[in-house]
Amino acid sequence: MIYLLLAIFGSGVIPVVFRGFDKLGVNLFWAIPANYVTCVLIGNIWAGRSFDLSSLAAQPWIGFAAVQGILLAVNFYLLAYTARRAGVAVAALASRLSVAVPALLAFVLYGDSLTLVKVAGLCAALLALYLCTAPDKNSAALTVRLFQFMPVLVFITFGCYFSILKYLQAYYLDGSSYHAYVMSGFMFAFLSSIAIGVSSRVFSSADLGMKHILAGIFLGGINYIAVYALLQVLALQGWESSQLFPIYSVGVVAVSAVLARLFFRERLSRQRTIGLAVGLVAVALLNQ
Repeated sequence: MIYLLLAIFGSGVIPVVFRGFDKLGVNLFWAIPANYVTCVLIGNIWAGRSFDLSSLAAQPWIGFAAVQGILLAVNFYLLAYTARRAGVAVAALASRLSVAVPALLAFVLYGDSLTLVKVAGLCAALLALYLCTAPDKNSAALTVRLFQFMPVLVFITFGCYFSILKYLQAYYLDGSSYHAYVMSGFMFAFLSSIAIGVSSRVFSSADLGMKHILAGIFLGGINYIAVYALLQVLALQGWESSQLFPIYSVGVVAVSAVLARLFFRERLSRQRTIGLAVGLVAVALLNQ
């Protein structure tokens, strides 16, 4: 239970932290790489052993770690941008409704039970995504395209990320390899974030400040705990992943929405409020 709470709280705080970074003027192209370096260091300390590149390269899951690292880096930039432009609650909902992807795969790959209630939950998840991403009638054309596109992209990329994570937990990983895998994923995420920054030509020594590095370290602590705890949650005996993902998601959405309201007085339109409500109903149905 403690790992479930850590996974929910850690993942729910991340979109709020990104919104806070925007308010504080934190440069994400310095903070996000610093976050991944912090994650690797935490993994080394927590696991009680050094990061051995030669042994990691021989692991059968190293290719998956590379793909997940790339997805993780891209996801973080997308999540940060969506939280700033569309709001914390919408960003959190889009990323957590992505559990519809691994939930569907669970019926095929892991033999999870398929019921009409779960099918209704998946349909409700897609409806919630539409309600949360449909723009206001008076929005400008560019705003309309961004508001529709970014949350949907977050939905797709997070869906792929969670699907790979569950697949690896089911077929490749055990308790002794969780730290090694999580550290590997964060190492590739660090390299990917550097590549994104270099290709975007946004790195500048003039922009490098202690504020950005400390922000990245703070984010890294939350990020590592959230991912490691989620792996532990997925390994719980007697639970289907099509149940665990929705429980996790409804908690994350609730935490993000409450914190966004407390810290940023974030308000939603009537349509997006309905979308959030439908999203909560969706993850509840998926848990049946």
